[in-house]
Amino acid sequence: MGTRPMRDFVREAVFSMLGDRVRGARVLDLFAGSGSLGLEALSRGAVAAVFVDRGRDPTRVIQENLDILGMKGRGRVVRAEILDFLRRYAPPDEPFDLIFIDPPFRIDVNYRQEVLNKLIEGGFLGPSSVVIMQAPLRVPVTEPPPGLEFRERRKYGESAVDVYMKMENDVKEAGEEGGR
Repeated sequence: MGTRPMRDFVREAVFSMLGDRVRGARVLDLFAGSGSLGLEALSRGAVAAVFVDRGRDPTRVIQENLDILGMKGRGRVVRAEILDFLRRYAPPDEPFDLIFIDPPFRIDVNYRQEVLNKLIEGGFLGPSSVVIMQAPLRVPVTEPPPGLEFRERRKYGESAVDVYMKMENDVKEAGEEGGR
């Protein structure tokens, strides 16, 4: 009852926007709540998903849904506070292709900024990874750290979906220019 899953029409719009990017993707679902985003990604062909939420009930429900849907082997549920998870979790050899961030609307811009920073610092993003962050429409776009580019904001009623993309060559270009 304490979760606020992304509304169905917004979720459908997000997956329509992502199109074929979902197939074969490795997904990280932060503030997973009901797990609707990661579960939808798995149902659309993502190969694996990690669901992170700090609540006991949400993580239990996600695990039950993975079991019911026959996706147990493709999903991993982690009960942790999001920033603690991003500080301590060592990403697997393959980074995530899609990252969904759907925090409670009361979460402020500074916290959102720190989540984006930790995604870059922790090596969670691979080349061309896409980050989808939902926010209240009244909250300004969260400024991305170097290596992550803001692409667009889509508005749906009182909420917004911000799209970011990992820049493939930022680190190489900066290193090459510094050596000249």
